[in-house]
Amino acid sequence: MRHLSVDGLFELFAHHPLAKVLDVRFHFERDTKPIPGVHHVPWFTPDWEPNPVFLDQVREGLSSDDHVLVICQNGQLSCQAAALLEKFGFRHVYNVLGGFEDIKAGGHSHGFDVLFSGVPSGGIIHEQART
Repeated sequence: MRHLSVDGLFELFAHHPLAKVLDVRFHFERDTKPIPGVHHVPWFTPDWEPNPVFLDQVREGLSSDDHVLVICQNGQLSCQAAALLEKFGFRHVYNVLGGFEDIKAGGHSHGFDVLFSGVPSGGIIHEQART
């Protein structure tokens, strides 16, 4: 799996403009209006149980051949979700380090609007050793 800093998102979309975004946050963590083009599949149920149909719901909107950018509130759940996707055959999986908290902390108050500008910024993109 690859991990990206928030700044690395620009570079990812510059190289893979058709990359898909998978938001794995709880429903209550999301803003009131959905972000166009973002697939939302919560990693946990509202009762803090693992989502038993997570993989099925992901496969409804994403293919194992897609470049999939996985994001959550702070980067922890997205890392777990990205690892599961990779385990089940998704070949191009990216985890956003710091999640939406880092997007907001970096002054990107418009959320994902910043992701679609296509301007490479030299952010961190690195491979994690596969285990």
